[in-house]
Amino acid sequence: MTRITCPCGRTALDLTGPPILAATCHCTSCRTAAGQLAALPGALPVTDANGGTPYVLWRKDRAAVTRGAEGLREHKLTAKGSRRAVASCCNAPMYLEFKGGHWLSLYAARFDPPPPMQTRTMLMDAPPGSVPEDGIPGARRQSFGFMTKLLGAWAATGFRFFKMAPMPPLEEPR
Repeated sequence: MTRITCPCGRTALDLTGPPILAATCHCTSCRTAAGQLAALPGALPVTDANGGTPYVLWRKDRAAVTRGAEGLREHKLTAKGSRRAVASCCNAPMYLEFKGGHWLSLYAARFDPPPPMQTRTMLMDAPPGSVPEDGIPGARRQSFGFMTKLLGAWAATGFRFFKMAPMPPLEEPR
């Protein structure tokens, strides 16, 4: 079992089985949300030095909020968009949940230590010159290997979908 927590320790998720993949996303939505969440009082950044957002993808049926569920708050860029769960105790982003997805994109910053990234996605949205030449493979959108790992994980669930518990919206400072 793997446990991830917010920096203050009040919120925890327990994870079983192996992760699907560790990937850094460079899409406009992830970069925008990361900036908004980093601006919350006391929040720590979740981006890497190049502005990408590192995630560890995990099957939803193998993830459980075991502490602090009452303090999770939902952050959305748009009313119909994906939701990001933020631990309100210390304004720490915990995970990104895609509507209809069978996985969670857990913020790699919640892992101690964060796992090495295996790929980069959505490089078409990355600012010019921001992606380092460090040998980590990347794709303009999502690579075939990335999608194959997600499909394999979905097949392992029996092609089922899972929902995380509802949460109230994050009240952002004005």
